[in-house]
Amino acid sequence: MMKTAIKILILTLIMPYLMTGCGKDEHQKTVTPVRVEKVTIQSENASIRYTATVNPYSQVNLDFKVDGYVLEILQVEGADGRMRDIQEGDNVTKGLPLALVDPTEYLAKVVEAKSQLTEARATQQKDTEAYNRAQILYAEKSMIAPEYDRAVKNYKVSNAQVKAAEANLIEADQNLSYCTLRPPSNGVLLKRNIEVGTLVRPGSEGFVLADVTSVKVLFSVPDIVLGDVRLGQVMEVTTESVKDTLFLGRITEIAPAANTRSRVFNVEITIQNPENLLKPGMIASLNVFKGDTADAVFLLPLASIVRSVNSQDGYAVFTVEESDGKTRTFRKDVKLGSVYGNKIAIIEGLHEGEQVITIGAQQVRSGEEVSIIY
Repeated sequence: MMKTAIKILILTLIMPYLMTGCGKDEHQKTVTPVRVEKVTIQSENASIRYTATVNPYSQVNLDFKVDGYVLEILQVEGADGRMRDIQEGDNVTKGLPLALVDPTEYLAKVVEAKSQLTEARATQQKDTEAYNRAQILYAEKSMIAPEYDRAVKNYKVSNAQVKAAEANLIEADQNLSYCTLRPPSNGVLLKRNIEVGTLVRPGSEGFVLADVTSVKVLFSVPDIVLGDVRLGQVMEVTTESVKDTLFLGRITEIAPAANTRSRVFNVEITIQNPENLLKPGMIASLNVFKGDTADAVFLLPLASIVRSVNSQDGYAVFTVEESDGKTRTFRKDVKLGSVYGNKIAIIEGLHEGEQVITIGAQQVRSGEEVSIIY
């Protein structure tokens, strides 16, 4: 299973180059530029570098609950000192009115509901007084049963009408409050989907809000590396977006199963972010230290692997050597080991100090003259 996965991964990587390489002119004398890497033995505590992405600790979609046209969007002071609509990247406070849907219709429904409740309560009072009198008269046998039943019925109906009117007013008040869209917590605005004049419906997404006081840094590892990450493990994370700063976090989640498509395990690191230096979407880097790479004699980029010409299922790399003032390529069959991030272990076929083509391997042939770029 592991060997099959490695084959698929390598074939996926080199297939575009194989397709383009087939049409290369045999008589073309252009010297192909390549990049090389000197083969070195990895130590037992070799580390594998992974790329990760920064995500908010939590994310909330702020949806509208009523129909209508957006009448206002919260205004804040911009960097130039002028007032502008709130936008992506702005900090927001819990309960702040971010947007207002035209409330005219909903105000009218509140007024109507209040009027209906007043009328229902007046009827209820009249029917309650009639019911109380009917109870006394009926007990004294001064009222016939049909008249008493009518009084009881009117009393029950008017009470039900008051309850319905109260519920209608509560709903009207609630819908009026829904005209103002407010965030449930503090956060940073990730997205704004509306403008003044936008027609919204219940469920229309107005804003996306994120909590970035802490962030989640997500990366993926193959099963061979899974034993080198554990819950609670402290990890060092860096990003080119915030130079010369080392962020410390702990692994808070490891996927219980591999991704069905990529066959890797997702790992989550939580980092405190009180100064808001880490932003959602940033690319980060981290190292996972291997404790059992003694058999992985050499680690080379996956892009350096090509198909063998001696074995249908075999693989090879191109080394370079200088002769008569020219740098030429030599195809060498190798035996592959496990994949570590974007690198793969070479178990047999190479010697320490040899120079292997890592960029351009799919564009050259054995014995071809190349130029090394740095």
